[in-house]
Amino acid sequence: LACNVSLKIGDEKHNLSELLDWLNDILQASFSQVEHSCSGAAFCRLMDIIHPGSVDINKVKFTAKENADILDNYKLLQAAFNKAQIKKVSNLISKSLWKCLNSRREFEISKKEKQSSRLYSPVQTKYPNQKMLHFKKGSHESFFRNPATMSFIRKYGSSTSPDAGSNFASSKDSLVLGQKHQEDITAAFIQTPYCLYLFHGVELEDKNKAIVLLLGFFDKATGENKFRLLDVLHPEEETADAICTCIVEMLKKFRIPLMNMAIFYSNFPDHEGLHSGLKLLKPEIVSLCGLTDMAGRVCHSGVEKMEISGPIVNLITEIYKHFPSFPDSLQTLLEDVDCSSFSNILTSQCSLFWRIIQKMTLAWSDLEKYFGSLDADEKVICRLLSDTKIRLNVLFLSHALQPLCDFQENVDRGVSVTQLLQDASQLVRFYTTSFLRPKTAELFHRRGKTSLIQETVGHLPRGEVEVGKQAADFLLHRSEELTDYLETFHSSVISFYTTVTVKIVEGLPFSDATMRDLSLVLSPGKKLEVTGKIVQDLGVCFGVCSSPENVSLLTDEFLEYQFLDGGDTHPADQSMEEYWKTELRIMGRTSVFGKLIVSLLALPRTLKKEIIFEQMFQQTDYLKEMKMDFEEKDMAEDDVTDSSSYKSAPSHLSPETQGSIASGNETCIYSMRLGEMVWGPIEGFGLWPGLVQSWDSKKPCGSMRKVVFFGNKMQSEVLADDLLPFFSFAKCFCSNSFATVMVYKDAIFSSLQVASRRSRMFFSPETDSKDDLLRVMMDWAFGGFEPLGPDGLQPQSESNNQMVHEFLENKRNIEEFCLSCGSTPVEIIHPLFEGRLCSNCKYNFTETLYRYDEDGYQSYCTVCCSGMEVILCGHESCCRSYCVDCLDILMGEGTFNKLKNVDPWTCYLCAPESSSGALKPRHDWSIRVQEFFANNSAMEFEPHRVYPSIPANQRRPIRVLSLFDGIATGYLVLRDLGFKVEKYVASEIDEESITVSLVNHDGKITHVDDVKNITKKHIDKWGPFDLLIGGSPCNDLSIVNPARKGLYEGTGRLFFEFYRLLNVMKPKEDDPQPFFWLFENVVFMQTHVKADICRFLECNPVLVDAVKVSPANRARYFWGNIPGMNRPIIASQNDKLTLQECLEPGRTAKYEKVRTITTRPNSLKQGTNDAHFPITMNGKDDNIWITEMEKIFGFPKHYTDVKNLGRMQRQRVLGKSWSVPVIRHLLAPLKDYFACDEVPLK
Repeated sequence: LACNVSLKIGDEKHNLSELLDWLNDILQASFSQVEHSCSGAAFCRLMDIIHPGSVDINKVKFTAKENADILDNYKLLQAAFNKAQIKKVSNLISKSLWKCLNSRREFEISKKEKQSSRLYSPVQTKYPNQKMLHFKKGSHESFFRNPATMSFIRKYGSSTSPDAGSNFASSKDSLVLGQKHQEDITAAFIQTPYCLYLFHGVELEDKNKAIVLLLGFFDKATGENKFRLLDVLHPEEETADAICTCIVEMLKKFRIPLMNMAIFYSNFPDHEGLHSGLKLLKPEIVSLCGLTDMAGRVCHSGVEKMEISGPIVNLITEIYKHFPSFPDSLQTLLEDVDCSSFSNILTSQCSLFWRIIQKMTLAWSDLEKYFGSLDADEKVICRLLSDTKIRLNVLFLSHALQPLCDFQENVDRGVSVTQLLQDASQLVRFYTTSFLRPKTAELFHRRGKTSLIQETVGHLPRGEVEVGKQAADFLLHRSEELTDYLETFHSSVISFYTTVTVKIVEGLPFSDATMRDLSLVLSPGKKLEVTGKIVQDLGVCFGVCSSPENVSLLTDEFLEYQFLDGGDTHPADQSMEEYWKTELRIMGRTSVFGKLIVSLLALPRTLKKEIIFEQMFQQTDYLKEMKMDFEEKDMAEDDVTDSSSYKSAPSHLSPETQGSIASGNETCIYSMRLGEMVWGPIEGFGLWPGLVQSWDSKKPCGSMRKVVFFGNKMQSEVLADDLLPFFSFAKCFCSNSFATVMVYKDAIFSSLQVASRRSRMFFSPETDSKDDLLRVMMDWAFGGFEPLGPDGLQPQSESNNQMVHEFLENKRNIEEFCLSCGSTPVEIIHPLFEGRLCSNCKYNFTETLYRYDEDGYQSYCTVCCSGMEVILCGHESCCRSYCVDCLDILMGEGTFNKLKNVDPWTCYLCAPESSSGALKPRHDWSIRVQEFFANNSAMEFEPHRVYPSIPANQRRPIRVLSLFDGIATGYLVLRDLGFKVEKYVASEIDEESITVSLVNHDGKITHVDDVKNITKKHIDKWGPFDLLIGGSPCNDLSIVNPARKGLYEGTGRLFFEFYRLLNVMKPKEDDPQPFFWLFENVVFMQTHVKADICRFLECNPVLVDAVKVSPANRARYFWGNIPGMNRPIIASQNDKLTLQECLEPGRTAKYEKVRTITTRPNSLKQGTNDAHFPITMNGKDDNIWITEMEKIFGFPKHYTDVKNLGRMQRQRVLGKSWSVPVIRHLLAPLKDYFACDEVPLK
């Protein structure tokens, strides 16, 4: 509708949302803005409601957009006003929105005063040839203004939580779910498998019935199952097709992928039709709809198949007609039920039917006596009671229906679906073992084919079929009377069992084998019992594996998980959800196996809607989101102020910033503090992200701020008024510069990294590429930097300053604070300085302490493992850096600027006596930092000896012995890290690999004989050594090789050569000189082989997969005593994470990641059958070139281009080598022990 009004603030505040809700409720409309109601049509309808007949509705132009049509509407309205003697017409025709609101307020009062006795239904009123915009034509309303949703929340929200009640019970008519709710739902389910719940016939606060749509999912962050309200519907047609269409539209509206729907549950009568409709869009949706009413359907079908079912039902009906006249003793024996419901008892009341039969079997003699004493008219009942055939079948049913009724009781109690599936599996086994031969039953459970149980050859003989103890005893006592009936009874029992079993299997979402496999996979203590085939089958069942490549990837990831440290061990008190919370964080967001686990964990904890509603409203984060929406809405309403004092805040500022703007004649809108993240102008580029820095002098120059910009590191002096807070990301971000200026793109990436560290946000993008990480961080930025918002972007100096004040002035113990962020909830000591670390800073510290830039220095501050501007220690072989925030806050204001003029400057760890303030090195930091990174994943072995870090002035060059050296990956990494290598002795027998090493390293490597020929005498002659590295051939250890010989035969025995030399080289206990070793081998080895290696090396391995730092999967086990081996591996900016980054110009990658590259030529192709080339060039498929393969492994280009080696020879030496970024990650901590060059040599 037209919005021909000008916004002019009046003298009175109005609650816009309250009036709009009232208008929508009265008119059954869906106005989303007040302006949409200003064409006059809404007022005409209001007049017709308040003063029926005052307006000719047929003349109202509901689609009015032109001024002439709007004027006609107001003329009709004016005539109606004259009839009703309403005088304030000028307010409406003045085109002032606020005066219109005043009149609308009067309409509301008039409506209440003159409430007509007749009910007015705008939906039923007919408007010929017109369609009214913003008014309901159907009953599917907007979620954010949906009265049904509000009614649902008020009924179930206020009754389930006191906190919810306080929010929901007040102002019920204006209760609105904000836009934040929709955005949060979209963000939560965009990549998460979920379960869709559709509850039919839910009673609302207004006693109407509606359909409620919910989404359930497993929250990996909290380890809990959570729910989100999607909508509450009143569909025009309650048919399966109409509701299915509504579901699809709703998912599109929230931008929730249908392909992520793993599970579906509904109590809709035609749930099969709903499931069929959804399966047309996604065939692999698992339906749980048949579980809740399965017992009733199965009971009805089974009993109907029995020959004598009719007489049994007639007998029960006739008996209960006489129930009121029974003596008290007989009434107490029988179930007191309403006999009018007996016509449907078999289909919908299985439990009740069984209880009645059970009671009848106990009271049978009393019933015979009672009806035998009545008149002849009741002799029919006596004959039925005395019929041994009927009594035999009743006794059988009392036995056969009990497990089915126990299952229904579990459903009614609301037990978890996982438990229900286990119960259903036991139910199927109970019935099959009752009438099938053992081999047939086992075959059926494996294959699940119902034809197996219908063939008589698999049935038990007549005397062996299970009929229950009571029926068997009755048969024994009445054998003569029942001789002729036994065959019929046997056939009837077989028909019952067959029908019941088939109906149960048809009503279950999975086969019996799948149900058992599901529980096995989720059980933390049974991971070694799971096979790859089980995981593949579940992946196909839940739609995780949409292609053969995904099946292969799923298997690889599962095997990697299965052979991780710890085997089946986990804390006894740890729940399944807590276990998988930890495991999923390790797997990452893009893991196919992780997606399968999340799908399995999305299985409902219960199917009982009352419990689900209660849990949904009790989830604190959900209520918090709603509460925030309400508060934001109230703040928006309160912003309408008097025109004389109204001052518009800049739209790009955050609510917190706008709230800080004071009225009056202040000239500085926003005071940019030191360390503030801002947007500042750069000539020629517009706004650019930067940081407010300190001045060289102590006093800032008035309103000027010194800003250092991200990306280009340029410094500039900018007026504070020209700076905008970084929170205004969406307003300041320039898409054109992002697409065309690489430095701007780098600046955005760097600024978001700082923002994420400040907000303690850790992202797991779909892949490990920098572009994907940037995309995820930008989504977070455009979404408002949730959950901390602008508060999370603030510099941490306030809390740190408070910490320093408490320490210096109030004499509080520095160990009570996190030295990195200043917070008080702390978890672990800071290993280098006095103070502690909180849980978030501990994770950051572990991840970044041993990360080094190309210049050999730490990438981040030694104290806080963060910081943008750092100063470097100039002491020889020390690689530490300290950021401006830590120095100025912990040591004193201006420390950083003073130290910049000191050259060389010696850091506080190299010269502890120079420290002051709150930054005090620990006297035993060299030991504590190694204990901090100790690999204690398996305590069945004695922990490794911890070597304290060596002072920088005492470090000497490293001496290395490399066994099975290959192409000298170890030497290459040591030189890249800047180590001074005094001697590097390599044992290698492959001539081509030796040639590659000699050519690339100028003969600085000493090559020696076969490892089997190295003796203690050689070690004494070449040594002493500081580091032993090696990885014996994996051919005879890998489970991929069907002809493997194991650890004790073939090349597997070479492990013992490493073990022998390790024992020769290990220093004595009293030798303080550090000695380190590292052994590598394949992950996919047999469990007993891994156990044997662990037993000899007396430690457990860590698993490191090169896929996190390169484009190729390459999971390997590493045993050793190098500190920090078990810390997380994180890619650096120079690592190439996608295949495309490694390709030559003009070539396009078809995959982001490739499979493990081996010496086998076809390992370069992708897919289970090596059928797909990974690259296209000039429209044709192509394989990976050798120069590209070198980049994938992290080697320099042409590293293997020596001695005229052919393609196959170069792939062979590369396929046996280590991944350079992985070895760099593992050897980096050795910089605390050995001498390094000031600038690493390349």
